[in-house]
Amino acid sequence: MKNFIMTLISTLIAFSCAVNVSQKDIPYTSAKKYFVKNISDQKDLTEKIITSQEEFDQIFGPATTMGRSGKPTPIDFSKENVLALIYPKTNLEVEIIPVSLQQKGQNIVYSYKVIKGGQRSFMTIPNTIVIIQKLDSKKIIFQKVQK
Repeated sequence: MKNFIMTLISTLIAFSCAVNVSQKDIPYTSAKKYFVKNISDQKDLTEKIITSQEEFDQIFGPATTMGRSGKPTPIDFSKENVLALIYPKTNLEVEIIPVSLQQKGQNIVYSYKVIKGGQRSFMTIPNTIVIIQKLDSKKIIFQKVQK
């Protein structure tokens, strides 16, 4: 009986000392109607944190179409930042999908997955842009999730 009580107490102590990292979902908006300017010859998926309109305009251009829903998603860089994922130029069908954006301790973790499909008859630069509120000195970690 004494051994049972000692085992129980040591188990409780071990579990109470475990580090509990809190997780909190962070809201984001997917930006639509932008294209990657044909200015880079990148070879790998690029992960970018964009904090100014000037930096954004160097990489992306508006892909405006007619009609009310044809305008690009507005971004206010005084209050918002952009997390961008840019795939190299390819003739494959590629979809970059945001999975989650969470605060884990002092870090922000942006999880995403890349799905590759069949060949196309044209080249594109697949990308995904999400808009987040400016965060107080949190480190943003990009995490590719395997299917």
